[in-house]
Amino acid sequence: MTKTKDIPVWFNILDYDWQKKRAIVIGAGIAGCQMSWHLAQAGWNITLIERNKTIANEASGNPAGVISPKMTSKPSIGEDFYTQSFQYTLDQLSLLKKQGLEWHGCGLLQLTHNQREEKRWQQLKERDFKEDFLQLLDEDETSKVANIPLPYKASYFPQAGWIDPAHFCESLSSHRNCNLLKETNALHIEKQEDLWHVFDTRGQSIAHAEIVIIANGKDLTQFTQTSDLPSMPVAGQTTLGTASIESTKLKAVIGHEGYLTPADIHSKKHTFGATFDRNNDQSTITPEADTDNLEQLTQYLPEFAESLTATESAHAAVRLTTPDRFPYAGAIPDWDFYREHYDDLHHGKKWKEYPKAEYQRGLFVLAGFGSRGLTTSGYCSKLLTQLIENKPISNQEGTILENLHPARYLIKQLKKGL
Repeated sequence: MTKTKDIPVWFNILDYDWQKKRAIVIGAGIAGCQMSWHLAQAGWNITLIERNKTIANEASGNPAGVISPKMTSKPSIGEDFYTQSFQYTLDQLSLLKKQGLEWHGCGLLQLTHNQREEKRWQQLKERDFKEDFLQLLDEDETSKVANIPLPYKASYFPQAGWIDPAHFCESLSSHRNCNLLKETNALHIEKQEDLWHVFDTRGQSIAHAEIVIIANGKDLTQFTQTSDLPSMPVAGQTTLGTASIESTKLKAVIGHEGYLTPADIHSKKHTFGATFDRNNDQSTITPEADTDNLEQLTQYLPEFAESLTATESAHAAVRLTTPDRFPYAGAIPDWDFYREHYDDLHHGKKWKEYPKAEYQRGLFVLAGFGSRGLTTSGYCSKLLTQLIENKPISNQEGTILENLHPARYLIKQLKKGL
């Protein structure tokens, strides 16, 4: 592994010597499908395990999802992560479009719908961005891009847009090196000699391989190997609005507290929402959530909401997020090793005095994407594939990987003496 920056030993990157390029990926949402595609592109044979009858059935199951960057008022590691993820995903979409994937790169307008967004807009305007990435628009310019009257300034991302997540996942998982097992529930993982074995609810072995990538969304902590990872479930529901003559004029995705897509040319419906119910792990569709979505849309876009001819429930799911909103992408630590050898970090010793981190070799995680998985899971899969393949890591990638590291919370606790 070529590394171009000094990395603290507790975030040490291992060198691997795999005997066979066979891997198991658990979960066929956007994270699992992205991971399968990246490894398959690198010549690996993948067994992709999905417990439902169809892929992209849970957090990746909305009829439309947004792909866009996320900006902060000032340059930050978070903004850098989302920008790199967005640019990488655009390149990937360009490739997959040639294979028939439908991507709606219609642009996104993030409205200045409150004081926080207004302040961010003002601060972003003082910075220098390429026009094809970000434009800071006044009310007239916003209305012109949207093709409907909007009384807001906006941050406009001309290359952003929306996609059908299920079609995206189908395109990714259809690689010839990927073997998809549906209606198969991976309940237990165990290492026997040099191979990881995945077992179902009856205790039967589903598959075995040198490496396993856990990408099972809200059920991340069901395995003993990942039970120490801090996470939070967030329930969300989207709503469909039947398009009218007026609403079909909308030409760009709109972002406020939620999001709104232009009408799908096939279904003639807009997708909007979503609700955001923290610490709720139930994914039940409710009329109350649709009411909340419509009230929110009415608050910010009253004329548009009024123009819809009908509304109906779209999809409900539980998304998994982390306390710092960065996903997990990396090797799963040997938790006992960390606690034993880094227990006195709170004394402030230099990191060079500590041994290099040890991991549960061959076991990786890709999870905790919240509502941003369509934008960020591809880039995270690319980075994780680089680690698995012993590919060079740049300074920028190394910094981002530290912020995605599965042990980052444990290290913070140990530094505080907790």
